[in-house]
Amino acid sequence: MIKFSNPGYMWFFAIVAIFIALLIYSRGRRNRDIILFAGDVLSRKMLDDFNPGLKHLKEYLLLGSLLFFVIALIGPQVGKKLTEVKRKGIDIVIALDTSISMNAEDVKPNRLMRAKYETGKFIDKLRGDRVGLVAFAGTSYLQCPLTLDYSAAKLFLDAVDTGVIGTQGTAIADAIGTSLKTFKTEEKKHKVVIVISDGEDHEGDISSVTEEAANEGVIIYSVGVGTLTGAPIPVYDKGEAGFKRDRAGRVVTTSLEELTLRQIATTTGGKYYNMGTESDVFEKIYKEIFGMEKKEIRSHEYSDYQERYQIFLAIGLFLMISEIFIPEKVHHVKHEE
Repeated sequence: MIKFSNPGYMWFFAIVAIFIALLIYSRGRRNRDIILFAGDVLSRKMLDDFNPGLKHLKEYLLLGSLLFFVIALIGPQVGKKLTEVKRKGIDIVIALDTSISMNAEDVKPNRLMRAKYETGKFIDKLRGDRVGLVAFAGTSYLQCPLTLDYSAAKLFLDAVDTGVIGTQGTAIADAIGTSLKTFKTEEKKHKVVIVISDGEDHEGDISSVTEEAANEGVIIYSVGVGTLTGAPIPVYDKGEAGFKRDRAGRVVTTSLEELTLRQIATTTGGKYYNMGTESDVFEKIYKEIFGMEKKEIRSHEYSDYQERYQIFLAIGLFLMISEIFIPEKVHHVKHEE
């Protein structure tokens, strides 16, 4: 198993990419510029001993050394042992509304982006709890199964947008049903669902699915995203921005519907929070979850990680030193007759 001790330095690969682009650009201009400024006769004399093959080799060696230096910088580590790790935690499924109304900008920068940002911060706080992600609009699907790999969960979260589900609507009941199937356990505790939605135009039998959740010991927290006054829904057509309109041509306004979201939380013993009017919503939910009885969660993880940056650093130095000792020109020896 490989991981990196300094993943924040990954952006240095962008420098290598820029270097490659500059190399390609300069390679085409070099000889043209010499001919332009020195003329044909003088330029031929200047380039007489020049070996383009050696020049290209030096460039490739320099590029390779930079690449290996960056790999060494981010600190590759290799895990040798696969061990069983026991933790205390609970299972949490986050059901995130991805309907088009979540593009409304009454919560900045818009409802979905704000929800994703706050959800990401919440995942960063987790310690030992498994987390999963369900995306829903007119239907729902499991975006990320329950996992202790919080980095992977956040990658799935980043991929969520209002286009991931083609069927529009707000199928909260279906999302809760999908979340319940994710737990895969008969225990009637240690299970939490967090529903994040504007609650508008909900579909399905909410009462039935929330009663099922309550019977299975699942506590649901609901988070409302948006304002009661509402906002128009931005739409983008071939790069042009506008607002969603009804059949009569009137701009459609979407507003937060709290009643359903409150009902969901109340039925299962959870709580409802309004992201627009309450501060630190997910901090409050985290404190609620932190105080719950936890179960033992077992997972297999690699341990005994050892640094391997030295290998890449040595290869980078070898390539750089090799580049220094390779000449660009080959001197021809003239034989006297």
